[in-house]
Amino acid sequence: MISTIEWAKSFGISIDANPAPLANLIEPYPRTAQEIAGRAIILQCVVSAACDVDPEPLMLWLQDVGIWEAVSPAEKTLLLENQPSAKQRNEFRWRQEAEWTLLWMIGKVEALELPTQTCDTRHMVDEIIPALGSSITGFLTSAELRRPEILYAEDERTYDLWCRAIPARRETTLPYDLNMDVLYERRYAFEWADSTEQWDTVTGDA
Repeated sequence: MISTIEWAKSFGISIDANPAPLANLIEPYPRTAQEIAGRAIILQCVVSAACDVDPEPLMLWLQDVGIWEAVSPAEKTLLLENQPSAKQRNEFRWRQEAEWTLLWMIGKVEALELPTQTCDTRHMVDEIIPALGSSITGFLTSAELRRPEILYAEDERTYDLWCRAIPARRETTLPYDLNMDVLYERRYAFEWADSTEQWDTVTGDA
């Protein structure tokens, strides 16, 4: 069976930890660093609720720090009712991979690398995301968006991998170590970040 590294190389897709920046690209990214940082915090709360953390303190924190209005309708339903199906709960838990991708965009994560492993949850929770109930001001102000040529390079790699993976999955020829859930969440995060779409309406299409 082929590995993700071999598979990506066969299509000319970068296998570097961070792909080379796209040349002569100065088009600004649609989202600000602070908007992306706020969404990462929201996702941490959503993932926590899906992992059976009491949603009430999570909601109160989001309200206290002033980003409750940025919580999507689907996310509010989870936090307010906390009665998702097992399938929905699993989907919300995978949002940690989208969160990790957003954190890379604002320089809080060094590299995404190829989507063969899940994110470092312990590092993300204990060392990157502000603790529940604490101020998020320092986190927001320290967030710095990577340069467009770097963002779009990783964005393009993720899209290329996703477009190649869809037919490969149908043909049962996916690399043995490619994690499709991780790839999907990265694609979802990039599609939201490089557009003006609402979080719940992102399609993640190839």
